[in-house]
Amino acid sequence: MSAGQIIGDSILGGDIIVGLFFSLFSFVVGIASSALGIGGGFITTPSLILLGIEPGYAIGTVLIMIIFISLSATLAYSRKKNLIEYKLGSLTALFTVFGAIAGSLTSSLLADKAPELFRLIFAVFLIPVAIKMIVFPKEKKQKDTDVEEIEQNEKILFGFEQKEILCAILGLIAGISSGLLGIGGGVVMVPILVHIGKLSMHKAVATSMFIMIFTSIAGASIKITSGQVHPDLAIFLILGIILGAQIGPRLVKKVNTKQLQQIFGFIMIIALITIAIGRDQLVEMMQSFFNFLG
Repeated sequence: MSAGQIIGDSILGGDIIVGLFFSLFSFVVGIASSALGIGGGFITTPSLILLGIEPGYAIGTVLIMIIFISLSATLAYSRKKNLIEYKLGSLTALFTVFGAIAGSLTSSLLADKAPELFRLIFAVFLIPVAIKMIVFPKEKKQKDTDVEEIEQNEKILFGFEQKEILCAILGLIAGISSGLLGIGGGVVMVPILVHIGKLSMHKAVATSMFIMIFTSIAGASIKITSGQVHPDLAIFLILGIILGAQIGPRLVKKVNTKQLQQIFGFIMIIALITIAIGRDQLVEMMQSFFNFLG
């Protein structure tokens, strides 16, 4: 078995110009995702599929990218005292890893055996997230209270509080979504940590990024061993998105994040519908429609 069969084949053919195009693309994604507080995978994976990358390879390649994003973000958050809840994050990561492995195996199987069904599942899972961005956009606040709800007489199981165990179990969903859809899982994990774990938004985001390290590594490992990764494309995506992620937080004060989320939400719905239907089928439908009008 060749290295290409284990890791994945190159796709750019040594074309640096095309690679730089993907770096520029991921650079913009990095700016937008860091400004909006969302994972870059939510934007990058559907975009790669629309650009012609096979879904299984798109997911595997983006999961590699997410490893570096989560490592970089966790390093930054770790410099701030008591922002990452390592105890809760470590327990939850155990569950998200199993979910990511299951999700990656499922996506590899579906992408190979039933690509049309996989594209439909992909779109159905992510369209509600896009709708949420449009209907309930989150405004990034300059200050976030660090006050968390204190629950009295909470039962302790194996050294963990009930809410921590519940967060970990629900983390399976975040893990599955990460491995199956090629997203970081933060869109699922952050609400769980806030509403179930009773963390402030800042702590939830920081802890979610810590969890994402293990989740993305687990999911990417399955994709690598399945050969569903384009390593050269991953390198260019990593370069662009890490640079972009450094700029987004600096620009967030100057942009209307609510409107930006709504714009991205509309774009993603169009993209996901296109993925679900298939580009060729969509073009045929549009041609038939215009012929009917003509």
